[in-house]
Amino acid sequence: MISTTDIRRPADSSAGRSAPAATVLIAARDAAFRAGLGRLLSDRCGFEVVAEAGSGPEAARLTGPCSPRILLVERELAKAMGPLHGPGLVLIADEPGPDGLADALAAGARGFVPRSPDPRLLEAVLRHVLAGGCALAGEAFGELTGAPGRPYAPRFAGHHRRIPLLSARERDVLGLLGRGLDNVGIAGELRLSLASVKTHVSRLLAKLHLENRTQAALVANEAGLADPLGVPG
Repeated sequence: MISTTDIRRPADSSAGRSAPAATVLIAARDAAFRAGLGRLLSDRCGFEVVAEAGSGPEAARLTGPCSPRILLVERELAKAMGPLHGPGLVLIADEPGPDGLADALAAGARGFVPRSPDPRLLEAVLRHVLAGGCALAGEAFGELTGAPGRPYAPRFAGHHRRIPLLSARERDVLGLLGRGLDNVGIAGELRLSLASVKTHVSRLLAKLHLENRTQAALVANEAGLADPLGVPG
């Protein structure tokens, strides 16, 4: 019997191969689909697949010992993985629309790829996530690959016009919320005290007429403020 899990050894650099750019764990229910996606990542995109899992709990269990930089997970399985820290979570799913995007951000996802991705799209999304960015909206695919995506109407478009009311530091905090950072992470990125971060978050929510951090993260991504290059250190 073939196990649903395949933990792979790192590539042997002594064999004359250059080290892969990044490591990936794939979680999907179908073994043939996992194998095909793994070959695409290795042969066409330059990534190293360090593990495969057939369920969400299995993927969560393997994340620690395998230490992947990217978790590429079927959307249905991600719900069973619990809180994740460290690797970038990219969901395998159709483009989610505004409501699915909100759920994905709440779960910590930083990108989406379709079930049958073009290699160029797959690599662009994963490398963008590795750089600290998000590739969640339909139009983001076009920006990353040069190909047209399927845009959707921003869920919080009416709040975008209030962004100019934010101070420069509040915009920085908003961008980091869009990248999925918690208050501690934001404090470290911007060299602020935790109390200052909490104050900035409260003020930007009030100025943008938003109810919570998830809504703020959505606004940041919809408005293009979650790009790591746009946030000063």
